[in-house]
Amino acid sequence: MKKYPVALLLSFLLVVVSLSHVSAQTIAERNTSINNWKTALTGKAFPKSNTALKLTLTEKENDLKQNVLSRLNTNPSKNYIFSNITSWKTNSTQLTMTALNIEKMATLYQTPNSIYYHSPTIKQNILYALNWFYTKAYNEKTVDNYGNWYDWQIATPGSLVNTLTLMKTDLTDAQLQNYLKGVNRFNPAKAATDRYLGTGANRVNKAFVIIMSGVLGNNQSKITLGNDILKRVYVPVTSGDGFYEDGTFIQHTNTPYTTGYGADILARSADFYQIFNGTSTLGTFRSLPMMFKYLDTTYSPVLYKNEPLDMTRGRGVTLKATTSEQVGNGLLYDMFTVSQKNSNPAYRKKYAILTKSSIANASLRADFYKSLTVAQAQTFQTLLQNKNISNAYPSPTQNKMMSYASQMIDRKPNYVAGISMFSKKASAFESITGANKLGFYTGTGALYLYNGDNAFEGEYYGTVDMTSLAGTTTDHKTRPITVDNAKYLNPQAWSGGVSDGTNGAATMHYSMKNVTGSSLEARKSWFFLNNRIVALGAGISSKENLNTETIVENRQLSDTARNTFVVNGQTLNLGQTKTIVKTKWAHLNGLTLAQNIGYVFPNATTITAYKKTRTGDWNTINTRNKSALTSANYAGITISHGKKPTNKSYSYIILPGKNQKATEAYSKKIDIEIRANNLNQQAVFDKTQNLWIGTFRNPGTVNGYIGQTRGAIMVRKTATTEKVTLSDPTMEQKSTIFLVPKLAGHKLKSKPAEATVTTSGKNWRIQVNTSAKNGKSFTVLFGK
Repeated sequence: MKKYPVALLLSFLLVVVSLSHVSAQTIAERNTSINNWKTALTGKAFPKSNTALKLTLTEKENDLKQNVLSRLNTNPSKNYIFSNITSWKTNSTQLTMTALNIEKMATLYQTPNSIYYHSPTIKQNILYALNWFYTKAYNEKTVDNYGNWYDWQIATPGSLVNTLTLMKTDLTDAQLQNYLKGVNRFNPAKAATDRYLGTGANRVNKAFVIIMSGVLGNNQSKITLGNDILKRVYVPVTSGDGFYEDGTFIQHTNTPYTTGYGADILARSADFYQIFNGTSTLGTFRSLPMMFKYLDTTYSPVLYKNEPLDMTRGRGVTLKATTSEQVGNGLLYDMFTVSQKNSNPAYRKKYAILTKSSIANASLRADFYKSLTVAQAQTFQTLLQNKNISNAYPSPTQNKMMSYASQMIDRKPNYVAGISMFSKKASAFESITGANKLGFYTGTGALYLYNGDNAFEGEYYGTVDMTSLAGTTTDHKTRPITVDNAKYLNPQAWSGGVSDGTNGAATMHYSMKNVTGSSLEARKSWFFLNNRIVALGAGISSKENLNTETIVENRQLSDTARNTFVVNGQTLNLGQTKTIVKTKWAHLNGLTLAQNIGYVFPNATTITAYKKTRTGDWNTINTRNKSALTSANYAGITISHGKKPTNKSYSYIILPGKNQKATEAYSKKIDIEIRANNLNQQAVFDKTQNLWIGTFRNPGTVNGYIGQTRGAIMVRKTATTEKVTLSDPTMEQKSTIFLVPKLAGHKLKSKPAEATVTTSGKNWRIQVNTSAKNGKSFTVLFGK
């Protein structure tokens, strides 16, 4: 992972905090900014022969015709402007819907190549709608701000300033200033310290509205204020909302949201770079360059090609209208836009390659461009056609622990795996206004494996049993959600991991008491090795009279016929469920070798395996989704612990990319030894790497390694070196201490400033100062 010197960061923060002056935009620069943003909203003219871009535009035109123009009302005697949006006086969401419809008209009116480009009829309708909206619904005298504040302060004005940008040349100055009054009424900040501005994504969105009001209204003080508001968004935090040094992004105090609310910050950052490109104003937005760091530490780790890791999307995964690919494409477009403003050619090229290679395969589909904006489609096309940019997807080997999120991400050449846990600080999930109503288990040890088989796309969330997510131990208990944005925290402190950057272990002791009200608790660790993931569970106990089980797999199938599922040599067909004793291995066939998944049980285990169709309704997980039945096929493996289990355990190994023959062979010659799996410690030894990893929930000794405190430890040996990596998964201890046996001829080679290394008999005594309580891993190197 790239290092950022503390002195450099502090000097940057000093500049950001002290900066209070933004040089005034000239008239020419103001016009440049408006034209920049207009182009970003509409795209540029393109040849009629470009069928892909025509497809993108046709999608927008059809939507406008069917869902906007067909419902447009210009009869002033009726108290609405769109026939399907008539409750705007009591439903703030309908205010936003109205504003977005007007923006859609304005966008296509100004889009070259559109059939609506500079249409006199469309222009007349837009001007009528703007006047109606200002007069009837959203102006400086509006006082009945009912419903959701988000509509009033962010969504509606955000759409309105876009429309005003698009229509500025068709408005009189008096009209423009009038229409901005409603925007300013609901964003009345006078100083960056105003509490209503909020934090994180909400803050950056409000800053955008204020800045655009300043640009459009020729009000320099608002541009300056917006710049001041932004600064706090980019400064690293150690609690609450914002960016953390370990790559975590948090919104709503306790919820990991890198590709949810964090995507908003990325998008707005890209917007600012576009708006002020070619103006002196851009240089005064001195907080923006922090995004170059966050692209590396926060955003790129949570993508698999053009698919974000769902554990970083929060409640957004339950909204059917917004697909994973749409989110991923948006992230890539914004990452590319930001990255190209970096002065380092190597940095720019890195993200050009990442973007191109991430969309290369998806772009071959006929429908790839349909959900993109014209500007996005044009940017992607240009990249795809650039022969100087490689389309080979970067395949680094990287393990990353995001401690504040209680999430570990493991990147290997052919897959990305993520484990989502919860802690005293990170909530298991979030539910607001009917979204994510069944999210209870999404952050309680759910394992997300991305290998290109689209297992989490399509109808996944509409059909999957949300109480049976892969990686979790469950009694299937849920409860009604009666409070929005409640916190579902772990009463146990043990939730974190240890990583040396290549491999790592995530570990959690948890109780479901604060999540579902269940007495179920367990102690679990996941060891991320090269092309192998070891899952251990111990101390599984519950007083509930409910069937408790560990979900080894519950995977949506992309091609049921070709996704053959074999357990101990028995093939399961669709509609079959079998209980199989003494199971040693199982295999799920993929459409490519990389999409194969093997499962091995070091101890012969009784499992239940199935291949079945599940039917569900997206409305059951999010009330914003229309109620309609849908279905998908799944293959799964569960390990039953029975009712009211006491101190039950399990162990299994996942083999991404392993074919059936190799999986069966591996089950007979396993190269991983499980050294501990009990209430106090869980440990494995990887013989292929001479790598030992242990999680010590309590002090003790395993294989000669002595934990004098709680902590996690990795010991990696070569012929001449021994690398010891320590961490405190609790994020509560002042120090973490381990004794490690000395090797003949070895001496201390290097250590971090936080580590103290002394001799204790035949052992090295390694004490790491963990008083920062950030879950960081520290590496000490010994050698000859």
